[in-house]
Amino acid sequence: MKKQITVISGHYGSGKSEIAVNLAIQKKADIIIDLDIVNPYFRTREAEEVLKTHNIEVVSSPLEKGKHADLPYLSARMYAPFYNESLKAIYDLGGDGVGAKVFRQFEDFDTSSIDHFVVINIFRELTSSKTKIVAMINQIEANSGIKVTGLINNTNLLRETAFEDVLKGQEIIREVSRELKLKIVYTTLLDQIKVDVNLLEGEVIPLKLYLRKTWL
Repeated sequence: MKKQITVISGHYGSGKSEIAVNLAIQKKADIIIDLDIVNPYFRTREAEEVLKTHNIEVVSSPLEKGKHADLPYLSARMYAPFYNESLKAIYDLGGDGVGAKVFRQFEDFDTSSIDHFVVINIFRELTSSKTKIVAMINQIEANSGIKVTGLINNTNLLRETAFEDVLKGQEIIREVSRELKLKIVYTTLLDQIKVDVNLLEGEVIPLKLYLRKTWL
């Protein structure tokens, strides 16, 4: 996260919300904006209590007791990072092309200076190959109106993940990286996995599970 605003997107169930929460804490964000109004499961707003202990403001539904509501309401506070350049912000964008449409609400702002990272787990059906991943990225870009600037390797098989699985994901994501000329900016790992970090691309992000204690 080198820029003040970072958008995290990806396929449903890719682990993007868990990563958004971890990045917010580890990179000391000021505010995290939950834009996921399509899928009501495992949203960043569910980690509001722990995020507040790190002095991170959580923006989601303006409705009272709206944390678990499956309603398309978003607080006007979601525009704050575009007005206040001192805020270090993470936006958790909804999954795939449908969820990505929400970001069209920001098309009147200059979005050329933000980072947009896509989370990839090759063990999800719709992101299991280079062709499928490239198609998903193209759809997210077209629907959100913002270019993807980097890739996140979040390849996992829940608690059964082995280091070889992460490397397998890296190889496929490398193919995407070469075709789209995008860097692998992060590789995420659970503590249980023994790894050789020298074999991994991007910054290694150790994951603590805040939204689902048995992983996604």
